[in-house]
Amino acid sequence: MRKSSLFVRIHARLHDDERGFSLIETVIAITIIFGSLITLAMSASTGFRYVGMGREKQAANQIANQLMEQTRGLAFTKIAQGLQTSGLSSDPYLVTSCAGDATGTYRYETCSGGKVVSTNFNCPTRASDCSAPIVPNNGTIGASDSYPVDYEWRTYVTNNCPTATGSCTTVDPYKVTVIVEWEGAGTAADGIQRVTTQSLFHSPSGCVSSQTHPFAAPCQPFFYGQAIAPVGRITVSGTVSGVDFTSGVITTTGADSTLQIEQVSSGQGSWTQSGTELTTSSGTSLGGATTDRSTAADSDPSGTTPSYSATAAGALGAGSNQFATGGTTLVQVQNAASDAGQAISAMSAGGSYACPPVPPLSALETDLLPCGGAWAKQAGISRVVGHFHGFAADLGDANIVSVGAPSAAMTTFANRTAVTGQNGNMQDTADRTLGTIQIGGLPDLMTSPAGYAGYLVRLSGYHDTVVSTAGTSAGAPSATISAGTLSYWNGTGYSSVTLSTLPTYSLSNLLMDYTTTVGGHGVEVKIATDSVSMEQVPTTSTTPTGSGSITRTETQATVGSPLMGSFTYQIWVDGSQVVDLTVDVALGTLTSKSIYQPAPTAAS
Repeated sequence: MRKSSLFVRIHARLHDDERGFSLIETVIAITIIFGSLITLAMSASTGFRYVGMGREKQAANQIANQLMEQTRGLAFTKIAQGLQTSGLSSDPYLVTSCAGDATGTYRYETCSGGKVVSTNFNCPTRASDCSAPIVPNNGTIGASDSYPVDYEWRTYVTNNCPTATGSCTTVDPYKVTVIVEWEGAGTAADGIQRVTTQSLFHSPSGCVSSQTHPFAAPCQPFFYGQAIAPVGRITVSGTVSGVDFTSGVITTTGADSTLQIEQVSSGQGSWTQSGTELTTSSGTSLGGATTDRSTAADSDPSGTTPSYSATAAGALGAGSNQFATGGTTLVQVQNAASDAGQAISAMSAGGSYACPPVPPLSALETDLLPCGGAWAKQAGISRVVGHFHGFAADLGDANIVSVGAPSAAMTTFANRTAVTGQNGNMQDTADRTLGTIQIGGLPDLMTSPAGYAGYLVRLSGYHDTVVSTAGTSAGAPSATISAGTLSYWNGTGYSSVTLSTLPTYSLSNLLMDYTTTVGGHGVEVKIATDSVSMEQVPTTSTTPTGSGSITRTETQATVGSPLMGSFTYQIWVDGSQVVDLTVDVALGTLTSKSIYQPAPTAAS
């Protein structure tokens, strides 16, 4: 027994850890765990706060940079004018009445800060005075603009010595300061966070203009020139019995040239083939002039546009022969193939950069200055023909309107010309030659009235030219009609008008009313116009007025359409009207326009 009791005591001593944790041990363990959790929570909270503060500051920097970029986009004159004077006294970041300063002088933040630049603007009442973010120089951007919090921004322009006067021997650049503030996750004592960015602005001597020179650049005069030989248009519309026809159009060739010159030179040109349009119940189809042949060139080294551009020379374009049908009665709209032309735009004409196209324009330019030229020549006859075979009487074919091939091309020329010791000038010339135009042909199976030569009105041998020049040593603009005859039916024969610049003509109540018998059927044809005239447009204008070679800032020369009017073409067979057409003629306005402005005044 004694031995057994001793064994029990020894066994208990060897296994005394089975008694468990005491209360004190448990409290200590819980305290340690709780302290660890609190530390983790505090660390997480601090981390989230810093993340939020980083997002807010990142957005604030973005706003500040955006405002500074807007400022850099303003003309230098806007920077030099500074803030709006009326807002300085209430600005919290400005101080005044500093020792040594003139009355009304404000400084940024402290008396040792830069002097604020300001002007007596009237923004927003006068919109032209506003140039944000300088005027006004403050505002807010909020969460509604996808930012994390609301931000307030302010912009300041300072310069202690904007000009070299008085105690300033050198000129200081303008300093622009942008402040962005917000209440957020930061740790500032007042709870307001702020970021600031600054930039210096300077423009050396050179041309400064809020319109064309935001910052100083070499002083250059401005030239603009345009010459247009227009596309003429003749439209025949109405009804022909049994034919699905709405209208037919024939168009002439055309050409144009444009130059604009200042810091960068640019030019465009094009020539247009003659063409047709036919409209029926199925829609409108085009023939001939489906696209222009055009050029574009400039001297901008940062762009991809070439400095020389020319279309291929020679005969181009398919002819068209379109029909509106109705059995054996048809309306045909037609133009010839192989019109010819070319357009060239050169920013430095000479050598391999040939300008203008020759022939038919003048000799090649070799002065290495900008030049643009174009020409176009119609190859054959364009016309609208009525094939009147399906009526009770077969009347045959009638040329309702036709435009013949001209003897020479239409041309346009825009050219920069140098003048020794002066800025020189821009000269623009447009020249138009038209083929014979006839309106009012009778069907060919009809006998014609005595003396009727197949037309009510005919324009033949027409040629006009316009010239404008702007710049120094610029001559007065001119508009000249050098040739052209208008012939018209007077009831028994033809009278004629020789066209010239002045006076122009205006005729009224022209009529050919003819009744005859064809195949035993009574036929009446009536071709008439209430009025036909030469389009009245201002011939020439110039600023300033005067003769001889002087400095001219703007000139223009024009000649209107030499044939302008509306004609009716009507046929009756056995008392029933079978043709009722209207012919509208508008041949366009020949135009040259030139503009010159001297170089802007250089900055001080």
